[in-house]
Amino acid sequence: MTIEKLYMYDNNLYAFLLLGILLFVVIKKKDIYDYSRKLFYSMIIFNMVVLLVEILAWAFDGIVSPAAVFANYLFNILLILFEPVMAALWLSYVDYKIYGSMSRLKKRIYYLHASLFAIALLLINIFEPIAFTIDDDNVYHRGSLLWLSLVFVLGLVLYTIVLSIKNRKQISDKMIAFIAVFALLPVLVSFIQLFVYGIILTWAVVALGVVFAYYLLEISGNSVDYLTKLQSRKKIEEIIRGLIERNQDFVAIMVDLEYFKRINDKYGHKAGDEVLVHFSKVLNKAFGKQNYISRIGGDEFLIVLRNNGVETAEDYKKKIKTELRNYKDLEVLQEVNFSFGYKTFTESSKITVDIIFDEVDTLMYQDKSRNKNLKRRATDEIE
Repeated sequence: MTIEKLYMYDNNLYAFLLLGILLFVVIKKKDIYDYSRKLFYSMIIFNMVVLLVEILAWAFDGIVSPAAVFANYLFNILLILFEPVMAALWLSYVDYKIYGSMSRLKKRIYYLHASLFAIALLLINIFEPIAFTIDDDNVYHRGSLLWLSLVFVLGLVLYTIVLSIKNRKQISDKMIAFIAVFALLPVLVSFIQLFVYGIILTWAVVALGVVFAYYLLEISGNSVDYLTKLQSRKKIEEIIRGLIERNQDFVAIMVDLEYFKRINDKYGHKAGDEVLVHFSKVLNKAFGKQNYISRIGGDEFLIVLRNNGVETAEDYKKKIKTELRNYKDLEVLQEVNFSFGYKTFTESSKITVDIIFDEVDTLMYQDKSRNKNLKRRATDEIE
């Protein structure tokens, strides 16, 4: 292979390297917790494979030998098959980010319908070269109906956009715009590449879209609470789904600040925000970085701990009280008390995210009721 020919593939090579780095980062950081992690890994690895296949399809083009002819046919067949598969992976990933349901994806056969059309197109191509042909010099030529495969891919892409808009309350406008642009752009480039021979851009653009997907949907996609910098409710739900899917035991703790409104009324909302920020630091000190701590709204927090089967509810409650008592960075924090709901969930439990929230929330409110009753009785004694 000459240097000049190698330059044809530089976009693919750079994209392959970029995806390799991203895959390493995603695996190392473990930023994605539920089934979307597997879908995202699949997109990265699949995209890397196709980048190599596209290079090989071009590399064997024009080389006259039985092995090169076979390779030229094989790699161009794979390219036609892989395009709808990548679109199906992308749609499955977006679908799961919205609905969080594996069973929903299974019912929809992971959106592989366009792949069935690509298979039919290639079967017909054996008898009538409507997708592509290879001439006597082993040079690839596009068929007259190859564009039909892209039309089906475009259908999947448009459905992704429709699905995002339909569920716009669950994802931001910024993400909808991203999904639209980076879903349509590869298809547009594919159509251009279809009619302008010699351009190799499609899969490099797809790779760029995958990288941006990681940034927008996984890093900045409502995963961090804007005030406390703890994990958001959306992210903790994803983490819980991941633990359930992997049949891992865990502990869920709901914490609610008592009489928080009184602090807001007495010191102002700015002071109230400071209390939330500093109480978040207390929770981080109590439970460390190996566990998952989130603010799920207002003055409510949810902590997910890996179950070690040793510590009890009182042990965990004592940890928070100890850190709260020793915390000196905000004086008003000493006026704060909290209600506490705790439950262990095992792999044998038939649970969902909603059930977990409901159960620990109920336990937390029972604790809140006891605390208020005790406070009232203590007041009566003083009077």
